[in-house]
Amino acid sequence: MSDKNDKELHERMRHLERRVEQLEKQLREEKERDLVTPKPSPEDQSFAQKRSEETGSRFIPDEIQFDEQWLNRIGIGLLLIGVAFLFKYSVDQGWLIPPVRSMIGLGIGMFLFGSGLRMDESMNPFRQIMLGGGIGVFYITGFATYQLYTFLPVTIIWLFMIVVTLLALSLSLQQNEPILSVTGILGALGTPFMLYSGSGSVVMLMAYTVLILVAAAVIYYKKGWQSLLWSILTGGLTVVGVGVVTTSFYSEPATEMDRWMLQFGVVVWALCSWGIAVARNIGEPVREASAAVHLSVFAVPLWILPLVVINWELNEESLAMVAFGLAAIGAAGYYTFQHRKASTLALSHGLMGLIMGTIGVILFFEGTPLYIILVAETVALRYIAMQTGVSRLSIGSHFLFLVVLLWTFNALSEISYSEEASLLSIDAFSQLIFIIVSGTYLSAWLPQEVPQKLYRITSHLLLLFWIYQMFSMLSNGQAWVTITWGLYAIVLIAAGFIKFGRDVRLTGMATLFLVVAKLFWVDLAQLQALWRILLFIGFGGVLMLLGYYLQSTLHKAESEI
Repeated sequence: MSDKNDKELHERMRHLERRVEQLEKQLREEKERDLVTPKPSPEDQSFAQKRSEETGSRFIPDEIQFDEQWLNRIGIGLLLIGVAFLFKYSVDQGWLIPPVRSMIGLGIGMFLFGSGLRMDESMNPFRQIMLGGGIGVFYITGFATYQLYTFLPVTIIWLFMIVVTLLALSLSLQQNEPILSVTGILGALGTPFMLYSGSGSVVMLMAYTVLILVAAAVIYYKKGWQSLLWSILTGGLTVVGVGVVTTSFYSEPATEMDRWMLQFGVVVWALCSWGIAVARNIGEPVREASAAVHLSVFAVPLWILPLVVINWELNEESLAMVAFGLAAIGAAGYYTFQHRKASTLALSHGLMGLIMGTIGVILFFEGTPLYIILVAETVALRYIAMQTGVSRLSIGSHFLFLVVLLWTFNALSEISYSEEASLLSIDAFSQLIFIIVSGTYLSAWLPQEVPQKLYRITSHLLLLFWIYQMFSMLSNGQAWVTITWGLYAIVLIAAGFIKFGRDVRLTGMATLFLVVAKLFWVDLAQLQALWRILLFIGFGGVLMLLGYYLQSTLHKAESEI
């Protein structure tokens, strides 16, 4: 016995020795790491904490902290607006001759631009803001010289604008800072609004806008600055949208040249935002698309539709063709990015194509064909969402299901009691198919239990409503409604016992109680005596048989336990 105890004691001692060796090894490794990366001194820790308190916040993301750079940006923005209003005010007051006004603006721009170039790289944020402000003033001066003063030939003005644009492009690439390009692009795109004098050329406005957007797109393609993409999206849409709306509603009738130039502006804006954003992700290696890129995939096509219809005054069929064209582009983008293993961008294009296709179907088709197509699309989208597990597709399928559901309910509510042939119509059949598929396949393809039950309950109630609206149109329709409801309830109870379980069985029981309530509240008052006798006796016997069957089944189950 003592030998056994000695052996156990030795085993424990060896285990403790191995444990001590492991702890010593860990301590040595920690000391070596401390020697390689010494801990910061208390002064460094204090400075870091102070800097964090000044520039960061646990509630505000780092990219939107309000530091001295934001003061600089706000200041240069106010300066650009002030220069624009200076030009406008000088025109209204008639102070200076046009060449002097342009020279003043050119001097301000050169002062800002030259000051930025002379600054040391240690002041890089402020340096970039000064350079961007100078570029913005150049744009304002050139556009004002053409739009307001018109003392120089058009060719010289546009050559000047091209030089300024190339200057902004080269400096953005050289300095590798987005603020220069963003300031210049927004200042240039905002110029037409600040200097609008009540008249102007749509053709020249679009040419000017296209020049700015192309320059911005080239910079974005090279650098991928998200702030610049946001500027292209919002600024370009604002200028093009105002041009389309103003030309169509608030000015003289547009010429064919004006409409084509506006359309050209819309296309260039789409290419410079959606097209360029996507093009950057086609090359190798495949880049992870940002939120701004995904937004451009959805926002640009959705804005193209109203811009096109306002510009050309299209009818629904023609606009549907535009939507189908955008849907084809979305499908092509899906297959392209899926082949390049960029699944998120492929999904965004596929979903955009589906949305555009749905819009096209709604615009092109009417009545029953449109309803059938939407039902098929709802089933297909739900199936794809189930196979892929993508939440955005799932949300889209829920939305489409809600649209078809409301359509079905509205169509059933408007049925006239004089339409005796509606029970055999294609409308009634397609509605019944949708209800059945919703309660069976669509609910089964949902991953969570709560949405499954919600789909099934909704489909069950809608089926009861469909039966009521269809059969109540017949002669003695209330009796046929009661009979059909009762048979449907019996089928649910039997299906619940045989295969589908307690929920289906309880649904059938609840439907039977509804039938009993209808017998007393509706059928007693509206049916003839013979129908009342047959219904009450028939359902009374059925309920007794069901009660006997249920009791015997439950008793047998308890005895087996």
